[in-house]
Amino acid sequence: MTTTKEMSSLVSTDCGAGVKQNSKGNREVWIGGKLHISAVDGDIPITAFYSGANVHDSSVALPLINETSQRVNYLYDLQDAGYNSNIIRDFFKKLNHRPLIDINPKNSKELKEKIELQKDEKKKFRLLNLQKSSDTHHYNQRGMVERVNKYLKEDFGCNTIYYQGATKVASVLAFGILSICIHQSLKHGNSSLTLI
Repeated sequence: MTTTKEMSSLVSTDCGAGVKQNSKGNREVWIGGKLHISAVDGDIPITAFYSGANVHDSSVALPLINETSQRVNYLYDLQDAGYNSNIIRDFFKKLNHRPLIDINPKNSKELKEKIELQKDEKKKFRLLNLQKSSDTHHYNQRGMVERVNKYLKEDFGCNTIYYQGATKVASVLAFGILSICIHQSLKHGNSSLTLI
């Protein structure tokens, strides 16, 4: 089996241009890099990989989840629609995790038509794919990584980084992630958390 180090070495850390659609439907463009984060309940980050901004999130899904699985034991892998791929689902199942991945309607004309009917129908359709009531609860927790990103930018000074080079930027972000991990652990009174 390929190691996490081998997997992550294939991911580019070169400065690139990233484009994404925000929650309001507007395109956001930035130049530089981005941080891919894995977090657990309580908004505690466990693993983070830095890459160029042009690297798609799904490209680092396997090394991110593999590394996280080596650090903590958990059951659910919660992902947004960008991770909707059979390769990713199969990898999660191989680790004995339960994948809860948002539906990406771009992959299916039939799904696209069903989902475009109404926003309420979209929500119902997505929830129909969740087999158990506990799945629904966990599915709704997918915002953890977004909250960790918010803490990183707004509370721990990583909104604008004035360093150049992947190593320096990744170091600043690593200190931010460590600070969030400590802050959230203390906030929740989790004295049993062990960092590896």
